[in-house]
Amino acid sequence: MEYYYMFDNISINFVGSQKCTPGHNFSVGFRNKYLIHYIVSGKGKFVRNGKEYHLEKGSAFFIIDETGGYYEADKDDPWYYIWFNISGGMADYFLKSVGVSPDNPIYTTDNPEAIAQQLEQIVELDEGNNEFLVCGAVISLLGTMIKYNQNTVAPIKILSSEYVKTCKEYVKMNLHNKVSVDDLCRCAGLEHSYLYRLFKKEINMSPIEYIINYKLECAKNLLVDTSLSVGDISSAVGYDDRFAFSKQFKKKYEISPAKFRKNL
Repeated sequence: MEYYYMFDNISINFVGSQKCTPGHNFSVGFRNKYLIHYIVSGKGKFVRNGKEYHLEKGSAFFIIDETGGYYEADKDDPWYYIWFNISGGMADYFLKSVGVSPDNPIYTTDNPEAIAQQLEQIVELDEGNNEFLVCGAVISLLGTMIKYNQNTVAPIKILSSEYVKTCKEYVKMNLHNKVSVDDLCRCAGLEHSYLYRLFKKEINMSPIEYIINYKLECAKNLLVDTSLSVGDISSAVGYDDRFAFSKQFKKKYEISPAKFRKNL
């Protein structure tokens, strides 16, 4: 089946599986980022740039660019693989995290059953045409592949802007919840002082200032665009106490939420 799924900074374009006949072969170049074949069972070979890789259960080969590759099922024990295509910034980060590159297009794992189980689930979900479940399952799969990766991985340098972007996305996704600086530190895997310096550097705002400003800006938009009560809006942006919300809103905008709406 062919779909086009989008989840934040990753796209999942194709999902499929194939139980190959003996000697079944295919040659392909690929322009849409990364086409990944994970071997659930059996054996075969993958050839790229004149180099031949003999693979079996627990391995995956990546078709990374237009150079592509040639792959062929074993004549005695033909492989069964599940394939999917990913692209986007998160996909780039995933390849670095598992040590895959044009020079090393092979992935290996020490827990093939865990990965195969998740892939089978993705194929099943794909047949149900539920793109949100497919996206969530693929994200979970990539995390599992990173966890049980056996490749050698070079240290990855993450830009400060990426840490801040991750934290901002966390605040956005948790608008209706209380969000603390501790939550952001856990999300980014950073200590308080370092996260503070990154936020000041990138957006000239502390983490707590960003949390408050984002929530209040969303609340202001709700006051303008909806007929929700002030109490409902305060809950929608993660405030349990309506009066604490009103106090924070007035501190920022120099007017209470009720008067702000009335002035509209």
